[in-house]
Amino acid sequence: MNLFNHNPVVFWLIIINYLVVVYSLYHLIFKSHYNLNKRLTWMMVLWIVPVVGPAIYWFAWKRRED
Repeated sequence: MNLFNHNPVVFWLIIINYLVVVYSLYHLIFKSHYNLNKRLTWMMVLWIVPVVGPAIYWFAWKRRED
């Protein structure tokens, strides 16, 4: 069964979601100044809650900068 032929929108949403998760992890590991416990917590949020995890991370990051 080819997912792309049956549901191209769902396929692209899944791909985009995982790209955002990977970019969020990259940013979390290399660009943030969180301590180890906070980084591990955010990693769990990003992988356990894949739909809203990246959105919550970026919202919290922007809120922390203000």
